[in-house]
Amino acid sequence: MLLLRDDRLDERRRIAAGPLAPLADSLAADLAPLIGREIYLPPEKALLSRAGGRCDRDGATLEFDPFSPHDHRCPHCGTVHKGDLHHRAWVYPYQLWLAERAVHSALLCALRGDERFGTLARSILHRYAGAYLSYPNRDNVLGPARLFFSTYLESIWLLQICIATDLLESAADHAIADDVRERIVRPAAALIAEYDEGLSNRQVWNNVALM
Repeated sequence: MLLLRDDRLDERRRIAAGPLAPLADSLAADLAPLIGREIYLPPEKALLSRAGGRCDRDGATLEFDPFSPHDHRCPHCGTVHKGDLHHRAWVYPYQLWLAERAVHSALLCALRGDERFGTLARSILHRYAGAYLSYPNRDNVLGPARLFFSTYLESIWLLQICIATDLLESAADHAIADDVRERIVRPAAALIAEYDEGLSNRQVWNNVALM
């Protein structure tokens, strides 16, 4: 496995059922709204703009609600903002949030044997595998990217995808792993490798994603 020796997984299962059971329960509760629900995958890539994601009255950063892609509330004045710029600003944290849900659900499946979470992880990864190459490599700020506007954000996202896939493959789900490798990992790695930021903290994320 990427982050853990195979022979340590049983130890982690005992810990998740013992001292860290409240944490596992909390993660399971966070995932509950997604169980049996169709996964929303934005067709648009994230966009960094001056207006997107900020209240036009007081400049506050709008609240992030992963279940509200088109209505975005200001935490200060309560105004609900709509429109393409606000939606595409929302897409940036949403894509990271969704990839993290894939990790959490694959992990709970591995540790608790609850196939509901395995189904959720596979659903997220299948959606990404089918859509990744449809996102355009344009409107970028820091290097090439498809889902985001910078290479290092793409790298952070890719790491989450790889970890979730690895957890499922450790449970003998080779079909999803092969699909993700061919349709996400290899093209994403080729994209990331195009951009070298030298001695930059962002390049660290790029390097780890390539590894």
